[in-house]
Amino acid sequence: MNYSPLARCTKTGIRLQAAAVILLPVLVFALLGATDAQARDIDWASIQGKTVKLFYPGVASWEFVRSDDHGTGAIPVRTFKKACADCHVGQSGEMDINADKIISGTLKKSSSKEPFETEPLAGMPGFKDVQVKAAYDDQNIYLYFQWQGSGASVADPSLAQSDETDKIAVQLNNTIKSFALFGCFMTCHNDENGMPDNKGKDVKLYGYYTRDKDGNPIPRDKLDQYQSKGLFIDLLTADFEGKTVKAKDEYILDQRADDSQNDLTATGSYDNGTYTVVMTRKLATGDKYDLEIKDGKSFHIGIAIHDNKNKGRKHYVSFPLSIGLSNAADITAQKL
Repeated sequence: MNYSPLARCTKTGIRLQAAAVILLPVLVFALLGATDAQARDIDWASIQGKTVKLFYPGVASWEFVRSDDHGTGAIPVRTFKKACADCHVGQSGEMDINADKIISGTLKKSSSKEPFETEPLAGMPGFKDVQVKAAYDDQNIYLYFQWQGSGASVADPSLAQSDETDKIAVQLNNTIKSFALFGCFMTCHNDENGMPDNKGKDVKLYGYYTRDKDGNPIPRDKLDQYQSKGLFIDLLTADFEGKTVKAKDEYILDQRADDSQNDLTATGSYDNGTYTVVMTRKLATGDKYDLEIKDGKSFHIGIAIHDNKNKGRKHYVSFPLSIGLSNAADITAQKL
């Protein structure tokens, strides 16, 4: 067989080409992994954060916060006049919620007198503190979380098979007023899985505005309009399966769904009863189901934590808080 002069090579040349073929993917992998390495190299001890108090909500939902069962708190929600924290969090950070009684099943609703939790979680605290920090550079946003927990799915990775992993989920948005005021309550409803009015159907989280007055999903073209205007929730999750932290990029519109373009990475550890997670994502991914985060702007997040083999609605949640990139917010992300 004849080769052109450019194709001719010695045995040594062949070996060099083979080595290049092997080394090239290694180099590409190293470059792709630079984002994670940069996140791990951040000196988080030098970055100021905020301790956020999460609470156990039981079966409290969007319908609940707007109903007589919420007592005098229903009117501000119906009229969008006040945020949850305006009524439930004092100036020094104390929280006016009986979460210890909710999780034990002893607290009753104002009007119906039904319990906030029909399946009490014996021995579990009603509150959980989470340390939250944020940083960013020209390309990425980095979100740091640290909290105390059981380590159940770290010790037993098989819990992932029944969706009972210890995990953190973070909802993000910067366009929806009701999310800035009420956080994840706007995506939680009485007809969802595990909730009182669920009829056996698989109903996941959804924005209240994606249903008509009879509870039916609105037309697809209307949902597409909402999506194009950023009227959806960007959802980032990190699960502990043994010592492995698995990141999942999701979104919430008319349902909770996986984002086919996974733009999230996460690292984490569990040591002496303490979880630490760092989430990394580009400021702008080009994905229609990712929130675009901009320097000089702020966005809101809501945090949920599952612990000790509890899944579904049995989690701790935060009220919404803002994160600003070089501007005033509940948490100011530090420019790296």
